[in-house]
Amino acid sequence: MSMARWILYALFAYLGYQAGVWLEVNNLIGSSPLGSLTSLNRLYLGVVGLLVGFLLIPRLTDWAQQRWEHTQAWLKRLPPEIPVAITVASGLGLLLAVLLTNLLNQIPGFSAIHSLIIAAVLVSSLSAFAIVNREYFRLARPSAHPPKIRGGKVLDTSVLIDGRIGDVAEMGFLEGPLFVPRQVLRELQQFADSAEAQKRAKGRRGLDTLERLKLSVGLEVLDSTETDEPVDDQILAEAKRLGAALVTNDHALAQLSRIYGVKTLSVQALASALRAPLQQGDTLNITIVKEGKEPGQGVGYLEDGTMVVVDDAIPFRGKEVGVVITQSIQTQVGRLLFGKLQTEDNARPDPKAQRQ
Repeated sequence: MSMARWILYALFAYLGYQAGVWLEVNNLIGSSPLGSLTSLNRLYLGVVGLLVGFLLIPRLTDWAQQRWEHTQAWLKRLPPEIPVAITVASGLGLLLAVLLTNLLNQIPGFSAIHSLIIAAVLVSSLSAFAIVNREYFRLARPSAHPPKIRGGKVLDTSVLIDGRIGDVAEMGFLEGPLFVPRQVLRELQQFADSAEAQKRAKGRRGLDTLERLKLSVGLEVLDSTETDEPVDDQILAEAKRLGAALVTNDHALAQLSRIYGVKTLSVQALASALRAPLQQGDTLNITIVKEGKEPGQGVGYLEDGTMVVVDDAIPFRGKEVGVVITQSIQTQVGRLLFGKLQTEDNARPDPKAQRQ
């Protein structure tokens, strides 16, 4: 227990004792002498005051501490020149009040009330004047040179859920510092706590990726103030404020970042660039899994997710066929391959697929 609380308990006990003295002096209660120094009634009321202190003091101290913390937080939000201006103006006003009081004391009828009024008027008027001209009270003038840009990279939700950025960082291909906005952490937490198994798996994979990045290259959480704006806009604003690049797999967010003037890095685009190039005339084997947009087209996928559109391949749905690449197109979301069946002898059409 702090010394301040003990002092307050003693004060409440003393007030209770003095209440007993006052009641006895005014004959409101009788006197029950307990020796030559005090009486039982005074002692009882002193104990009552102590008990009231035990009841009120913890609540009063907690309330006072909360008020003090709120006041400190409010003062921290103020520009530093405002407290300096008010302090200087208040000190000058009180000094002038002392001089005027000494001069006006010689006038008959001048009292302490008049002195307090003069002091209040001087302090309030000078403080208001100082606040209006607060730029003259700045302790440090703003530098003519803009602050250095921190740089680094801001990670969004999609790239953390993807998980491959952890491998890229551990191999030394991703330099820090890395930043994660608080909004991204909240989205990952919501995914991890979701009732849907797929969302829950994405959220946990994203949180695991964060742990890997923190151990490999270090990670800093951006504890910025959240607003009612969309999460993507808040992430872009943080990246622009820091002068950092945005790392994302979200194609729409990448387009929006270019509008904001924020550099964008995509792990998906990096993976596409590192794939072994397939040129016109190259051959490969794929499984036709579905029908394409044009009549007769079949669609298959490479192991890295690249889509291959094959002409006249829908009869072979569910079968592995040989394909000759006829065209390779690089799109904003990845690579798209077109091809034709290598020969009609190396794969026979599935009768069930033809009937479908």
